[in-house]
Amino acid sequence: MLPIPAGEFWVGTHNATYDHEENPRFRTRVAAFCADETEVTTAAYEGCVKGGACRATDTKNKTCNSSQKGRGDHPINCLDFDQAVAVCAARGARLPDEVEWEYLARGGAEMRNFSWGKESPDGRACWKHHQSCAVKTYAPGAFGLYDVAGNVWEWTESWFSPHPWPAVTGQRRVVKGGGWSRRFDKWLVPTLRNREKPSQTGSHLGVRCVLTLPDVRCPSGQPDNGRCPRQIEEVDCLDGRRWNGARCASERDAERCAPGTHEEPGRGCVREIVAVSAETALDLAAVTRAPSPEFDADCQANQPTRPHAYRYSGGEHLARNAVGSAAGCKNRDVGVGWNSACCP
Repeated sequence: MLPIPAGEFWVGTHNATYDHEENPRFRTRVAAFCADETEVTTAAYEGCVKGGACRATDTKNKTCNSSQKGRGDHPINCLDFDQAVAVCAARGARLPDEVEWEYLARGGAEMRNFSWGKESPDGRACWKHHQSCAVKTYAPGAFGLYDVAGNVWEWTESWFSPHPWPAVTGQRRVVKGGGWSRRFDKWLVPTLRNREKPSQTGSHLGVRCVLTLPDVRCPSGQPDNGRCPRQIEEVDCLDGRRWNGARCASERDAERCAPGTHEEPGRGCVREIVAVSAETALDLAAVTRAPSPEFDADCQANQPTRPHAYRYSGGEHLARNAVGSAAGCKNRDVGVGWNSACCP
């Protein structure tokens, strides 16, 4: 492991992206911790399995590294969230939360575009590949860490929820960093927030462990189970809203929290009633589909069994995913309000 010094930085971005998934941007302080120099390797994970502390990973796909010989120095993949937790816990370590992960990926207060700087990922990360790369194939980035961008997406302990407060429960965990198959550099940007169900075991998923220092001094409050509470120093609200200490609110909002929510320390405005699952609430009728023949060649080259490009618009991101999946399509790119997909 390598030391990650304490510091202060802005989490997220000021530009509205992906249905405000990276907004509002907020400034916070991070306590010092240590992080794995590389993603956990296949050899290291298999050693944990032999020691009885880890379950064997999925080996159904040929891109699952445990299913192939000679990939001991590749990152372990095809593991779910619980397996990622277990391999870290076996060493007395843990998963990073998404703020810690973004901090180590951006060089802390330097707030880099990528772990290595502003340049394109070409020649600097394992991406546009057909499988993972051996760890340390490319030069290290911020804090001397390897493969923070590319190779495999890395599990974090955080539930996916709106910025800036952490959630104590949810539907999906945040995964960060982009993977070996990505072809658009936006997926490797450290502020991007991807998420997966805890049971997901795809060959794109891996893990990097972190360790809380025994004498950690939290910027605010006392550590809880080795974690420092999140401290919100400043929030960059969008759409003319202002931070009131609990949420971004308009001038017309008289209460700190919206109706149907209440304020809890360290969590912001929390719903009074547990919401239905995202899958139950999806409005599939709001999604429209139209051909995008200008991208057919890209689909034919990268998804030969899905040679036709379509654009799905309207509705929520998960609704567009559901409609596209039902048609046998696979996303090639996404943006605010649209998905570009390759279809049969």
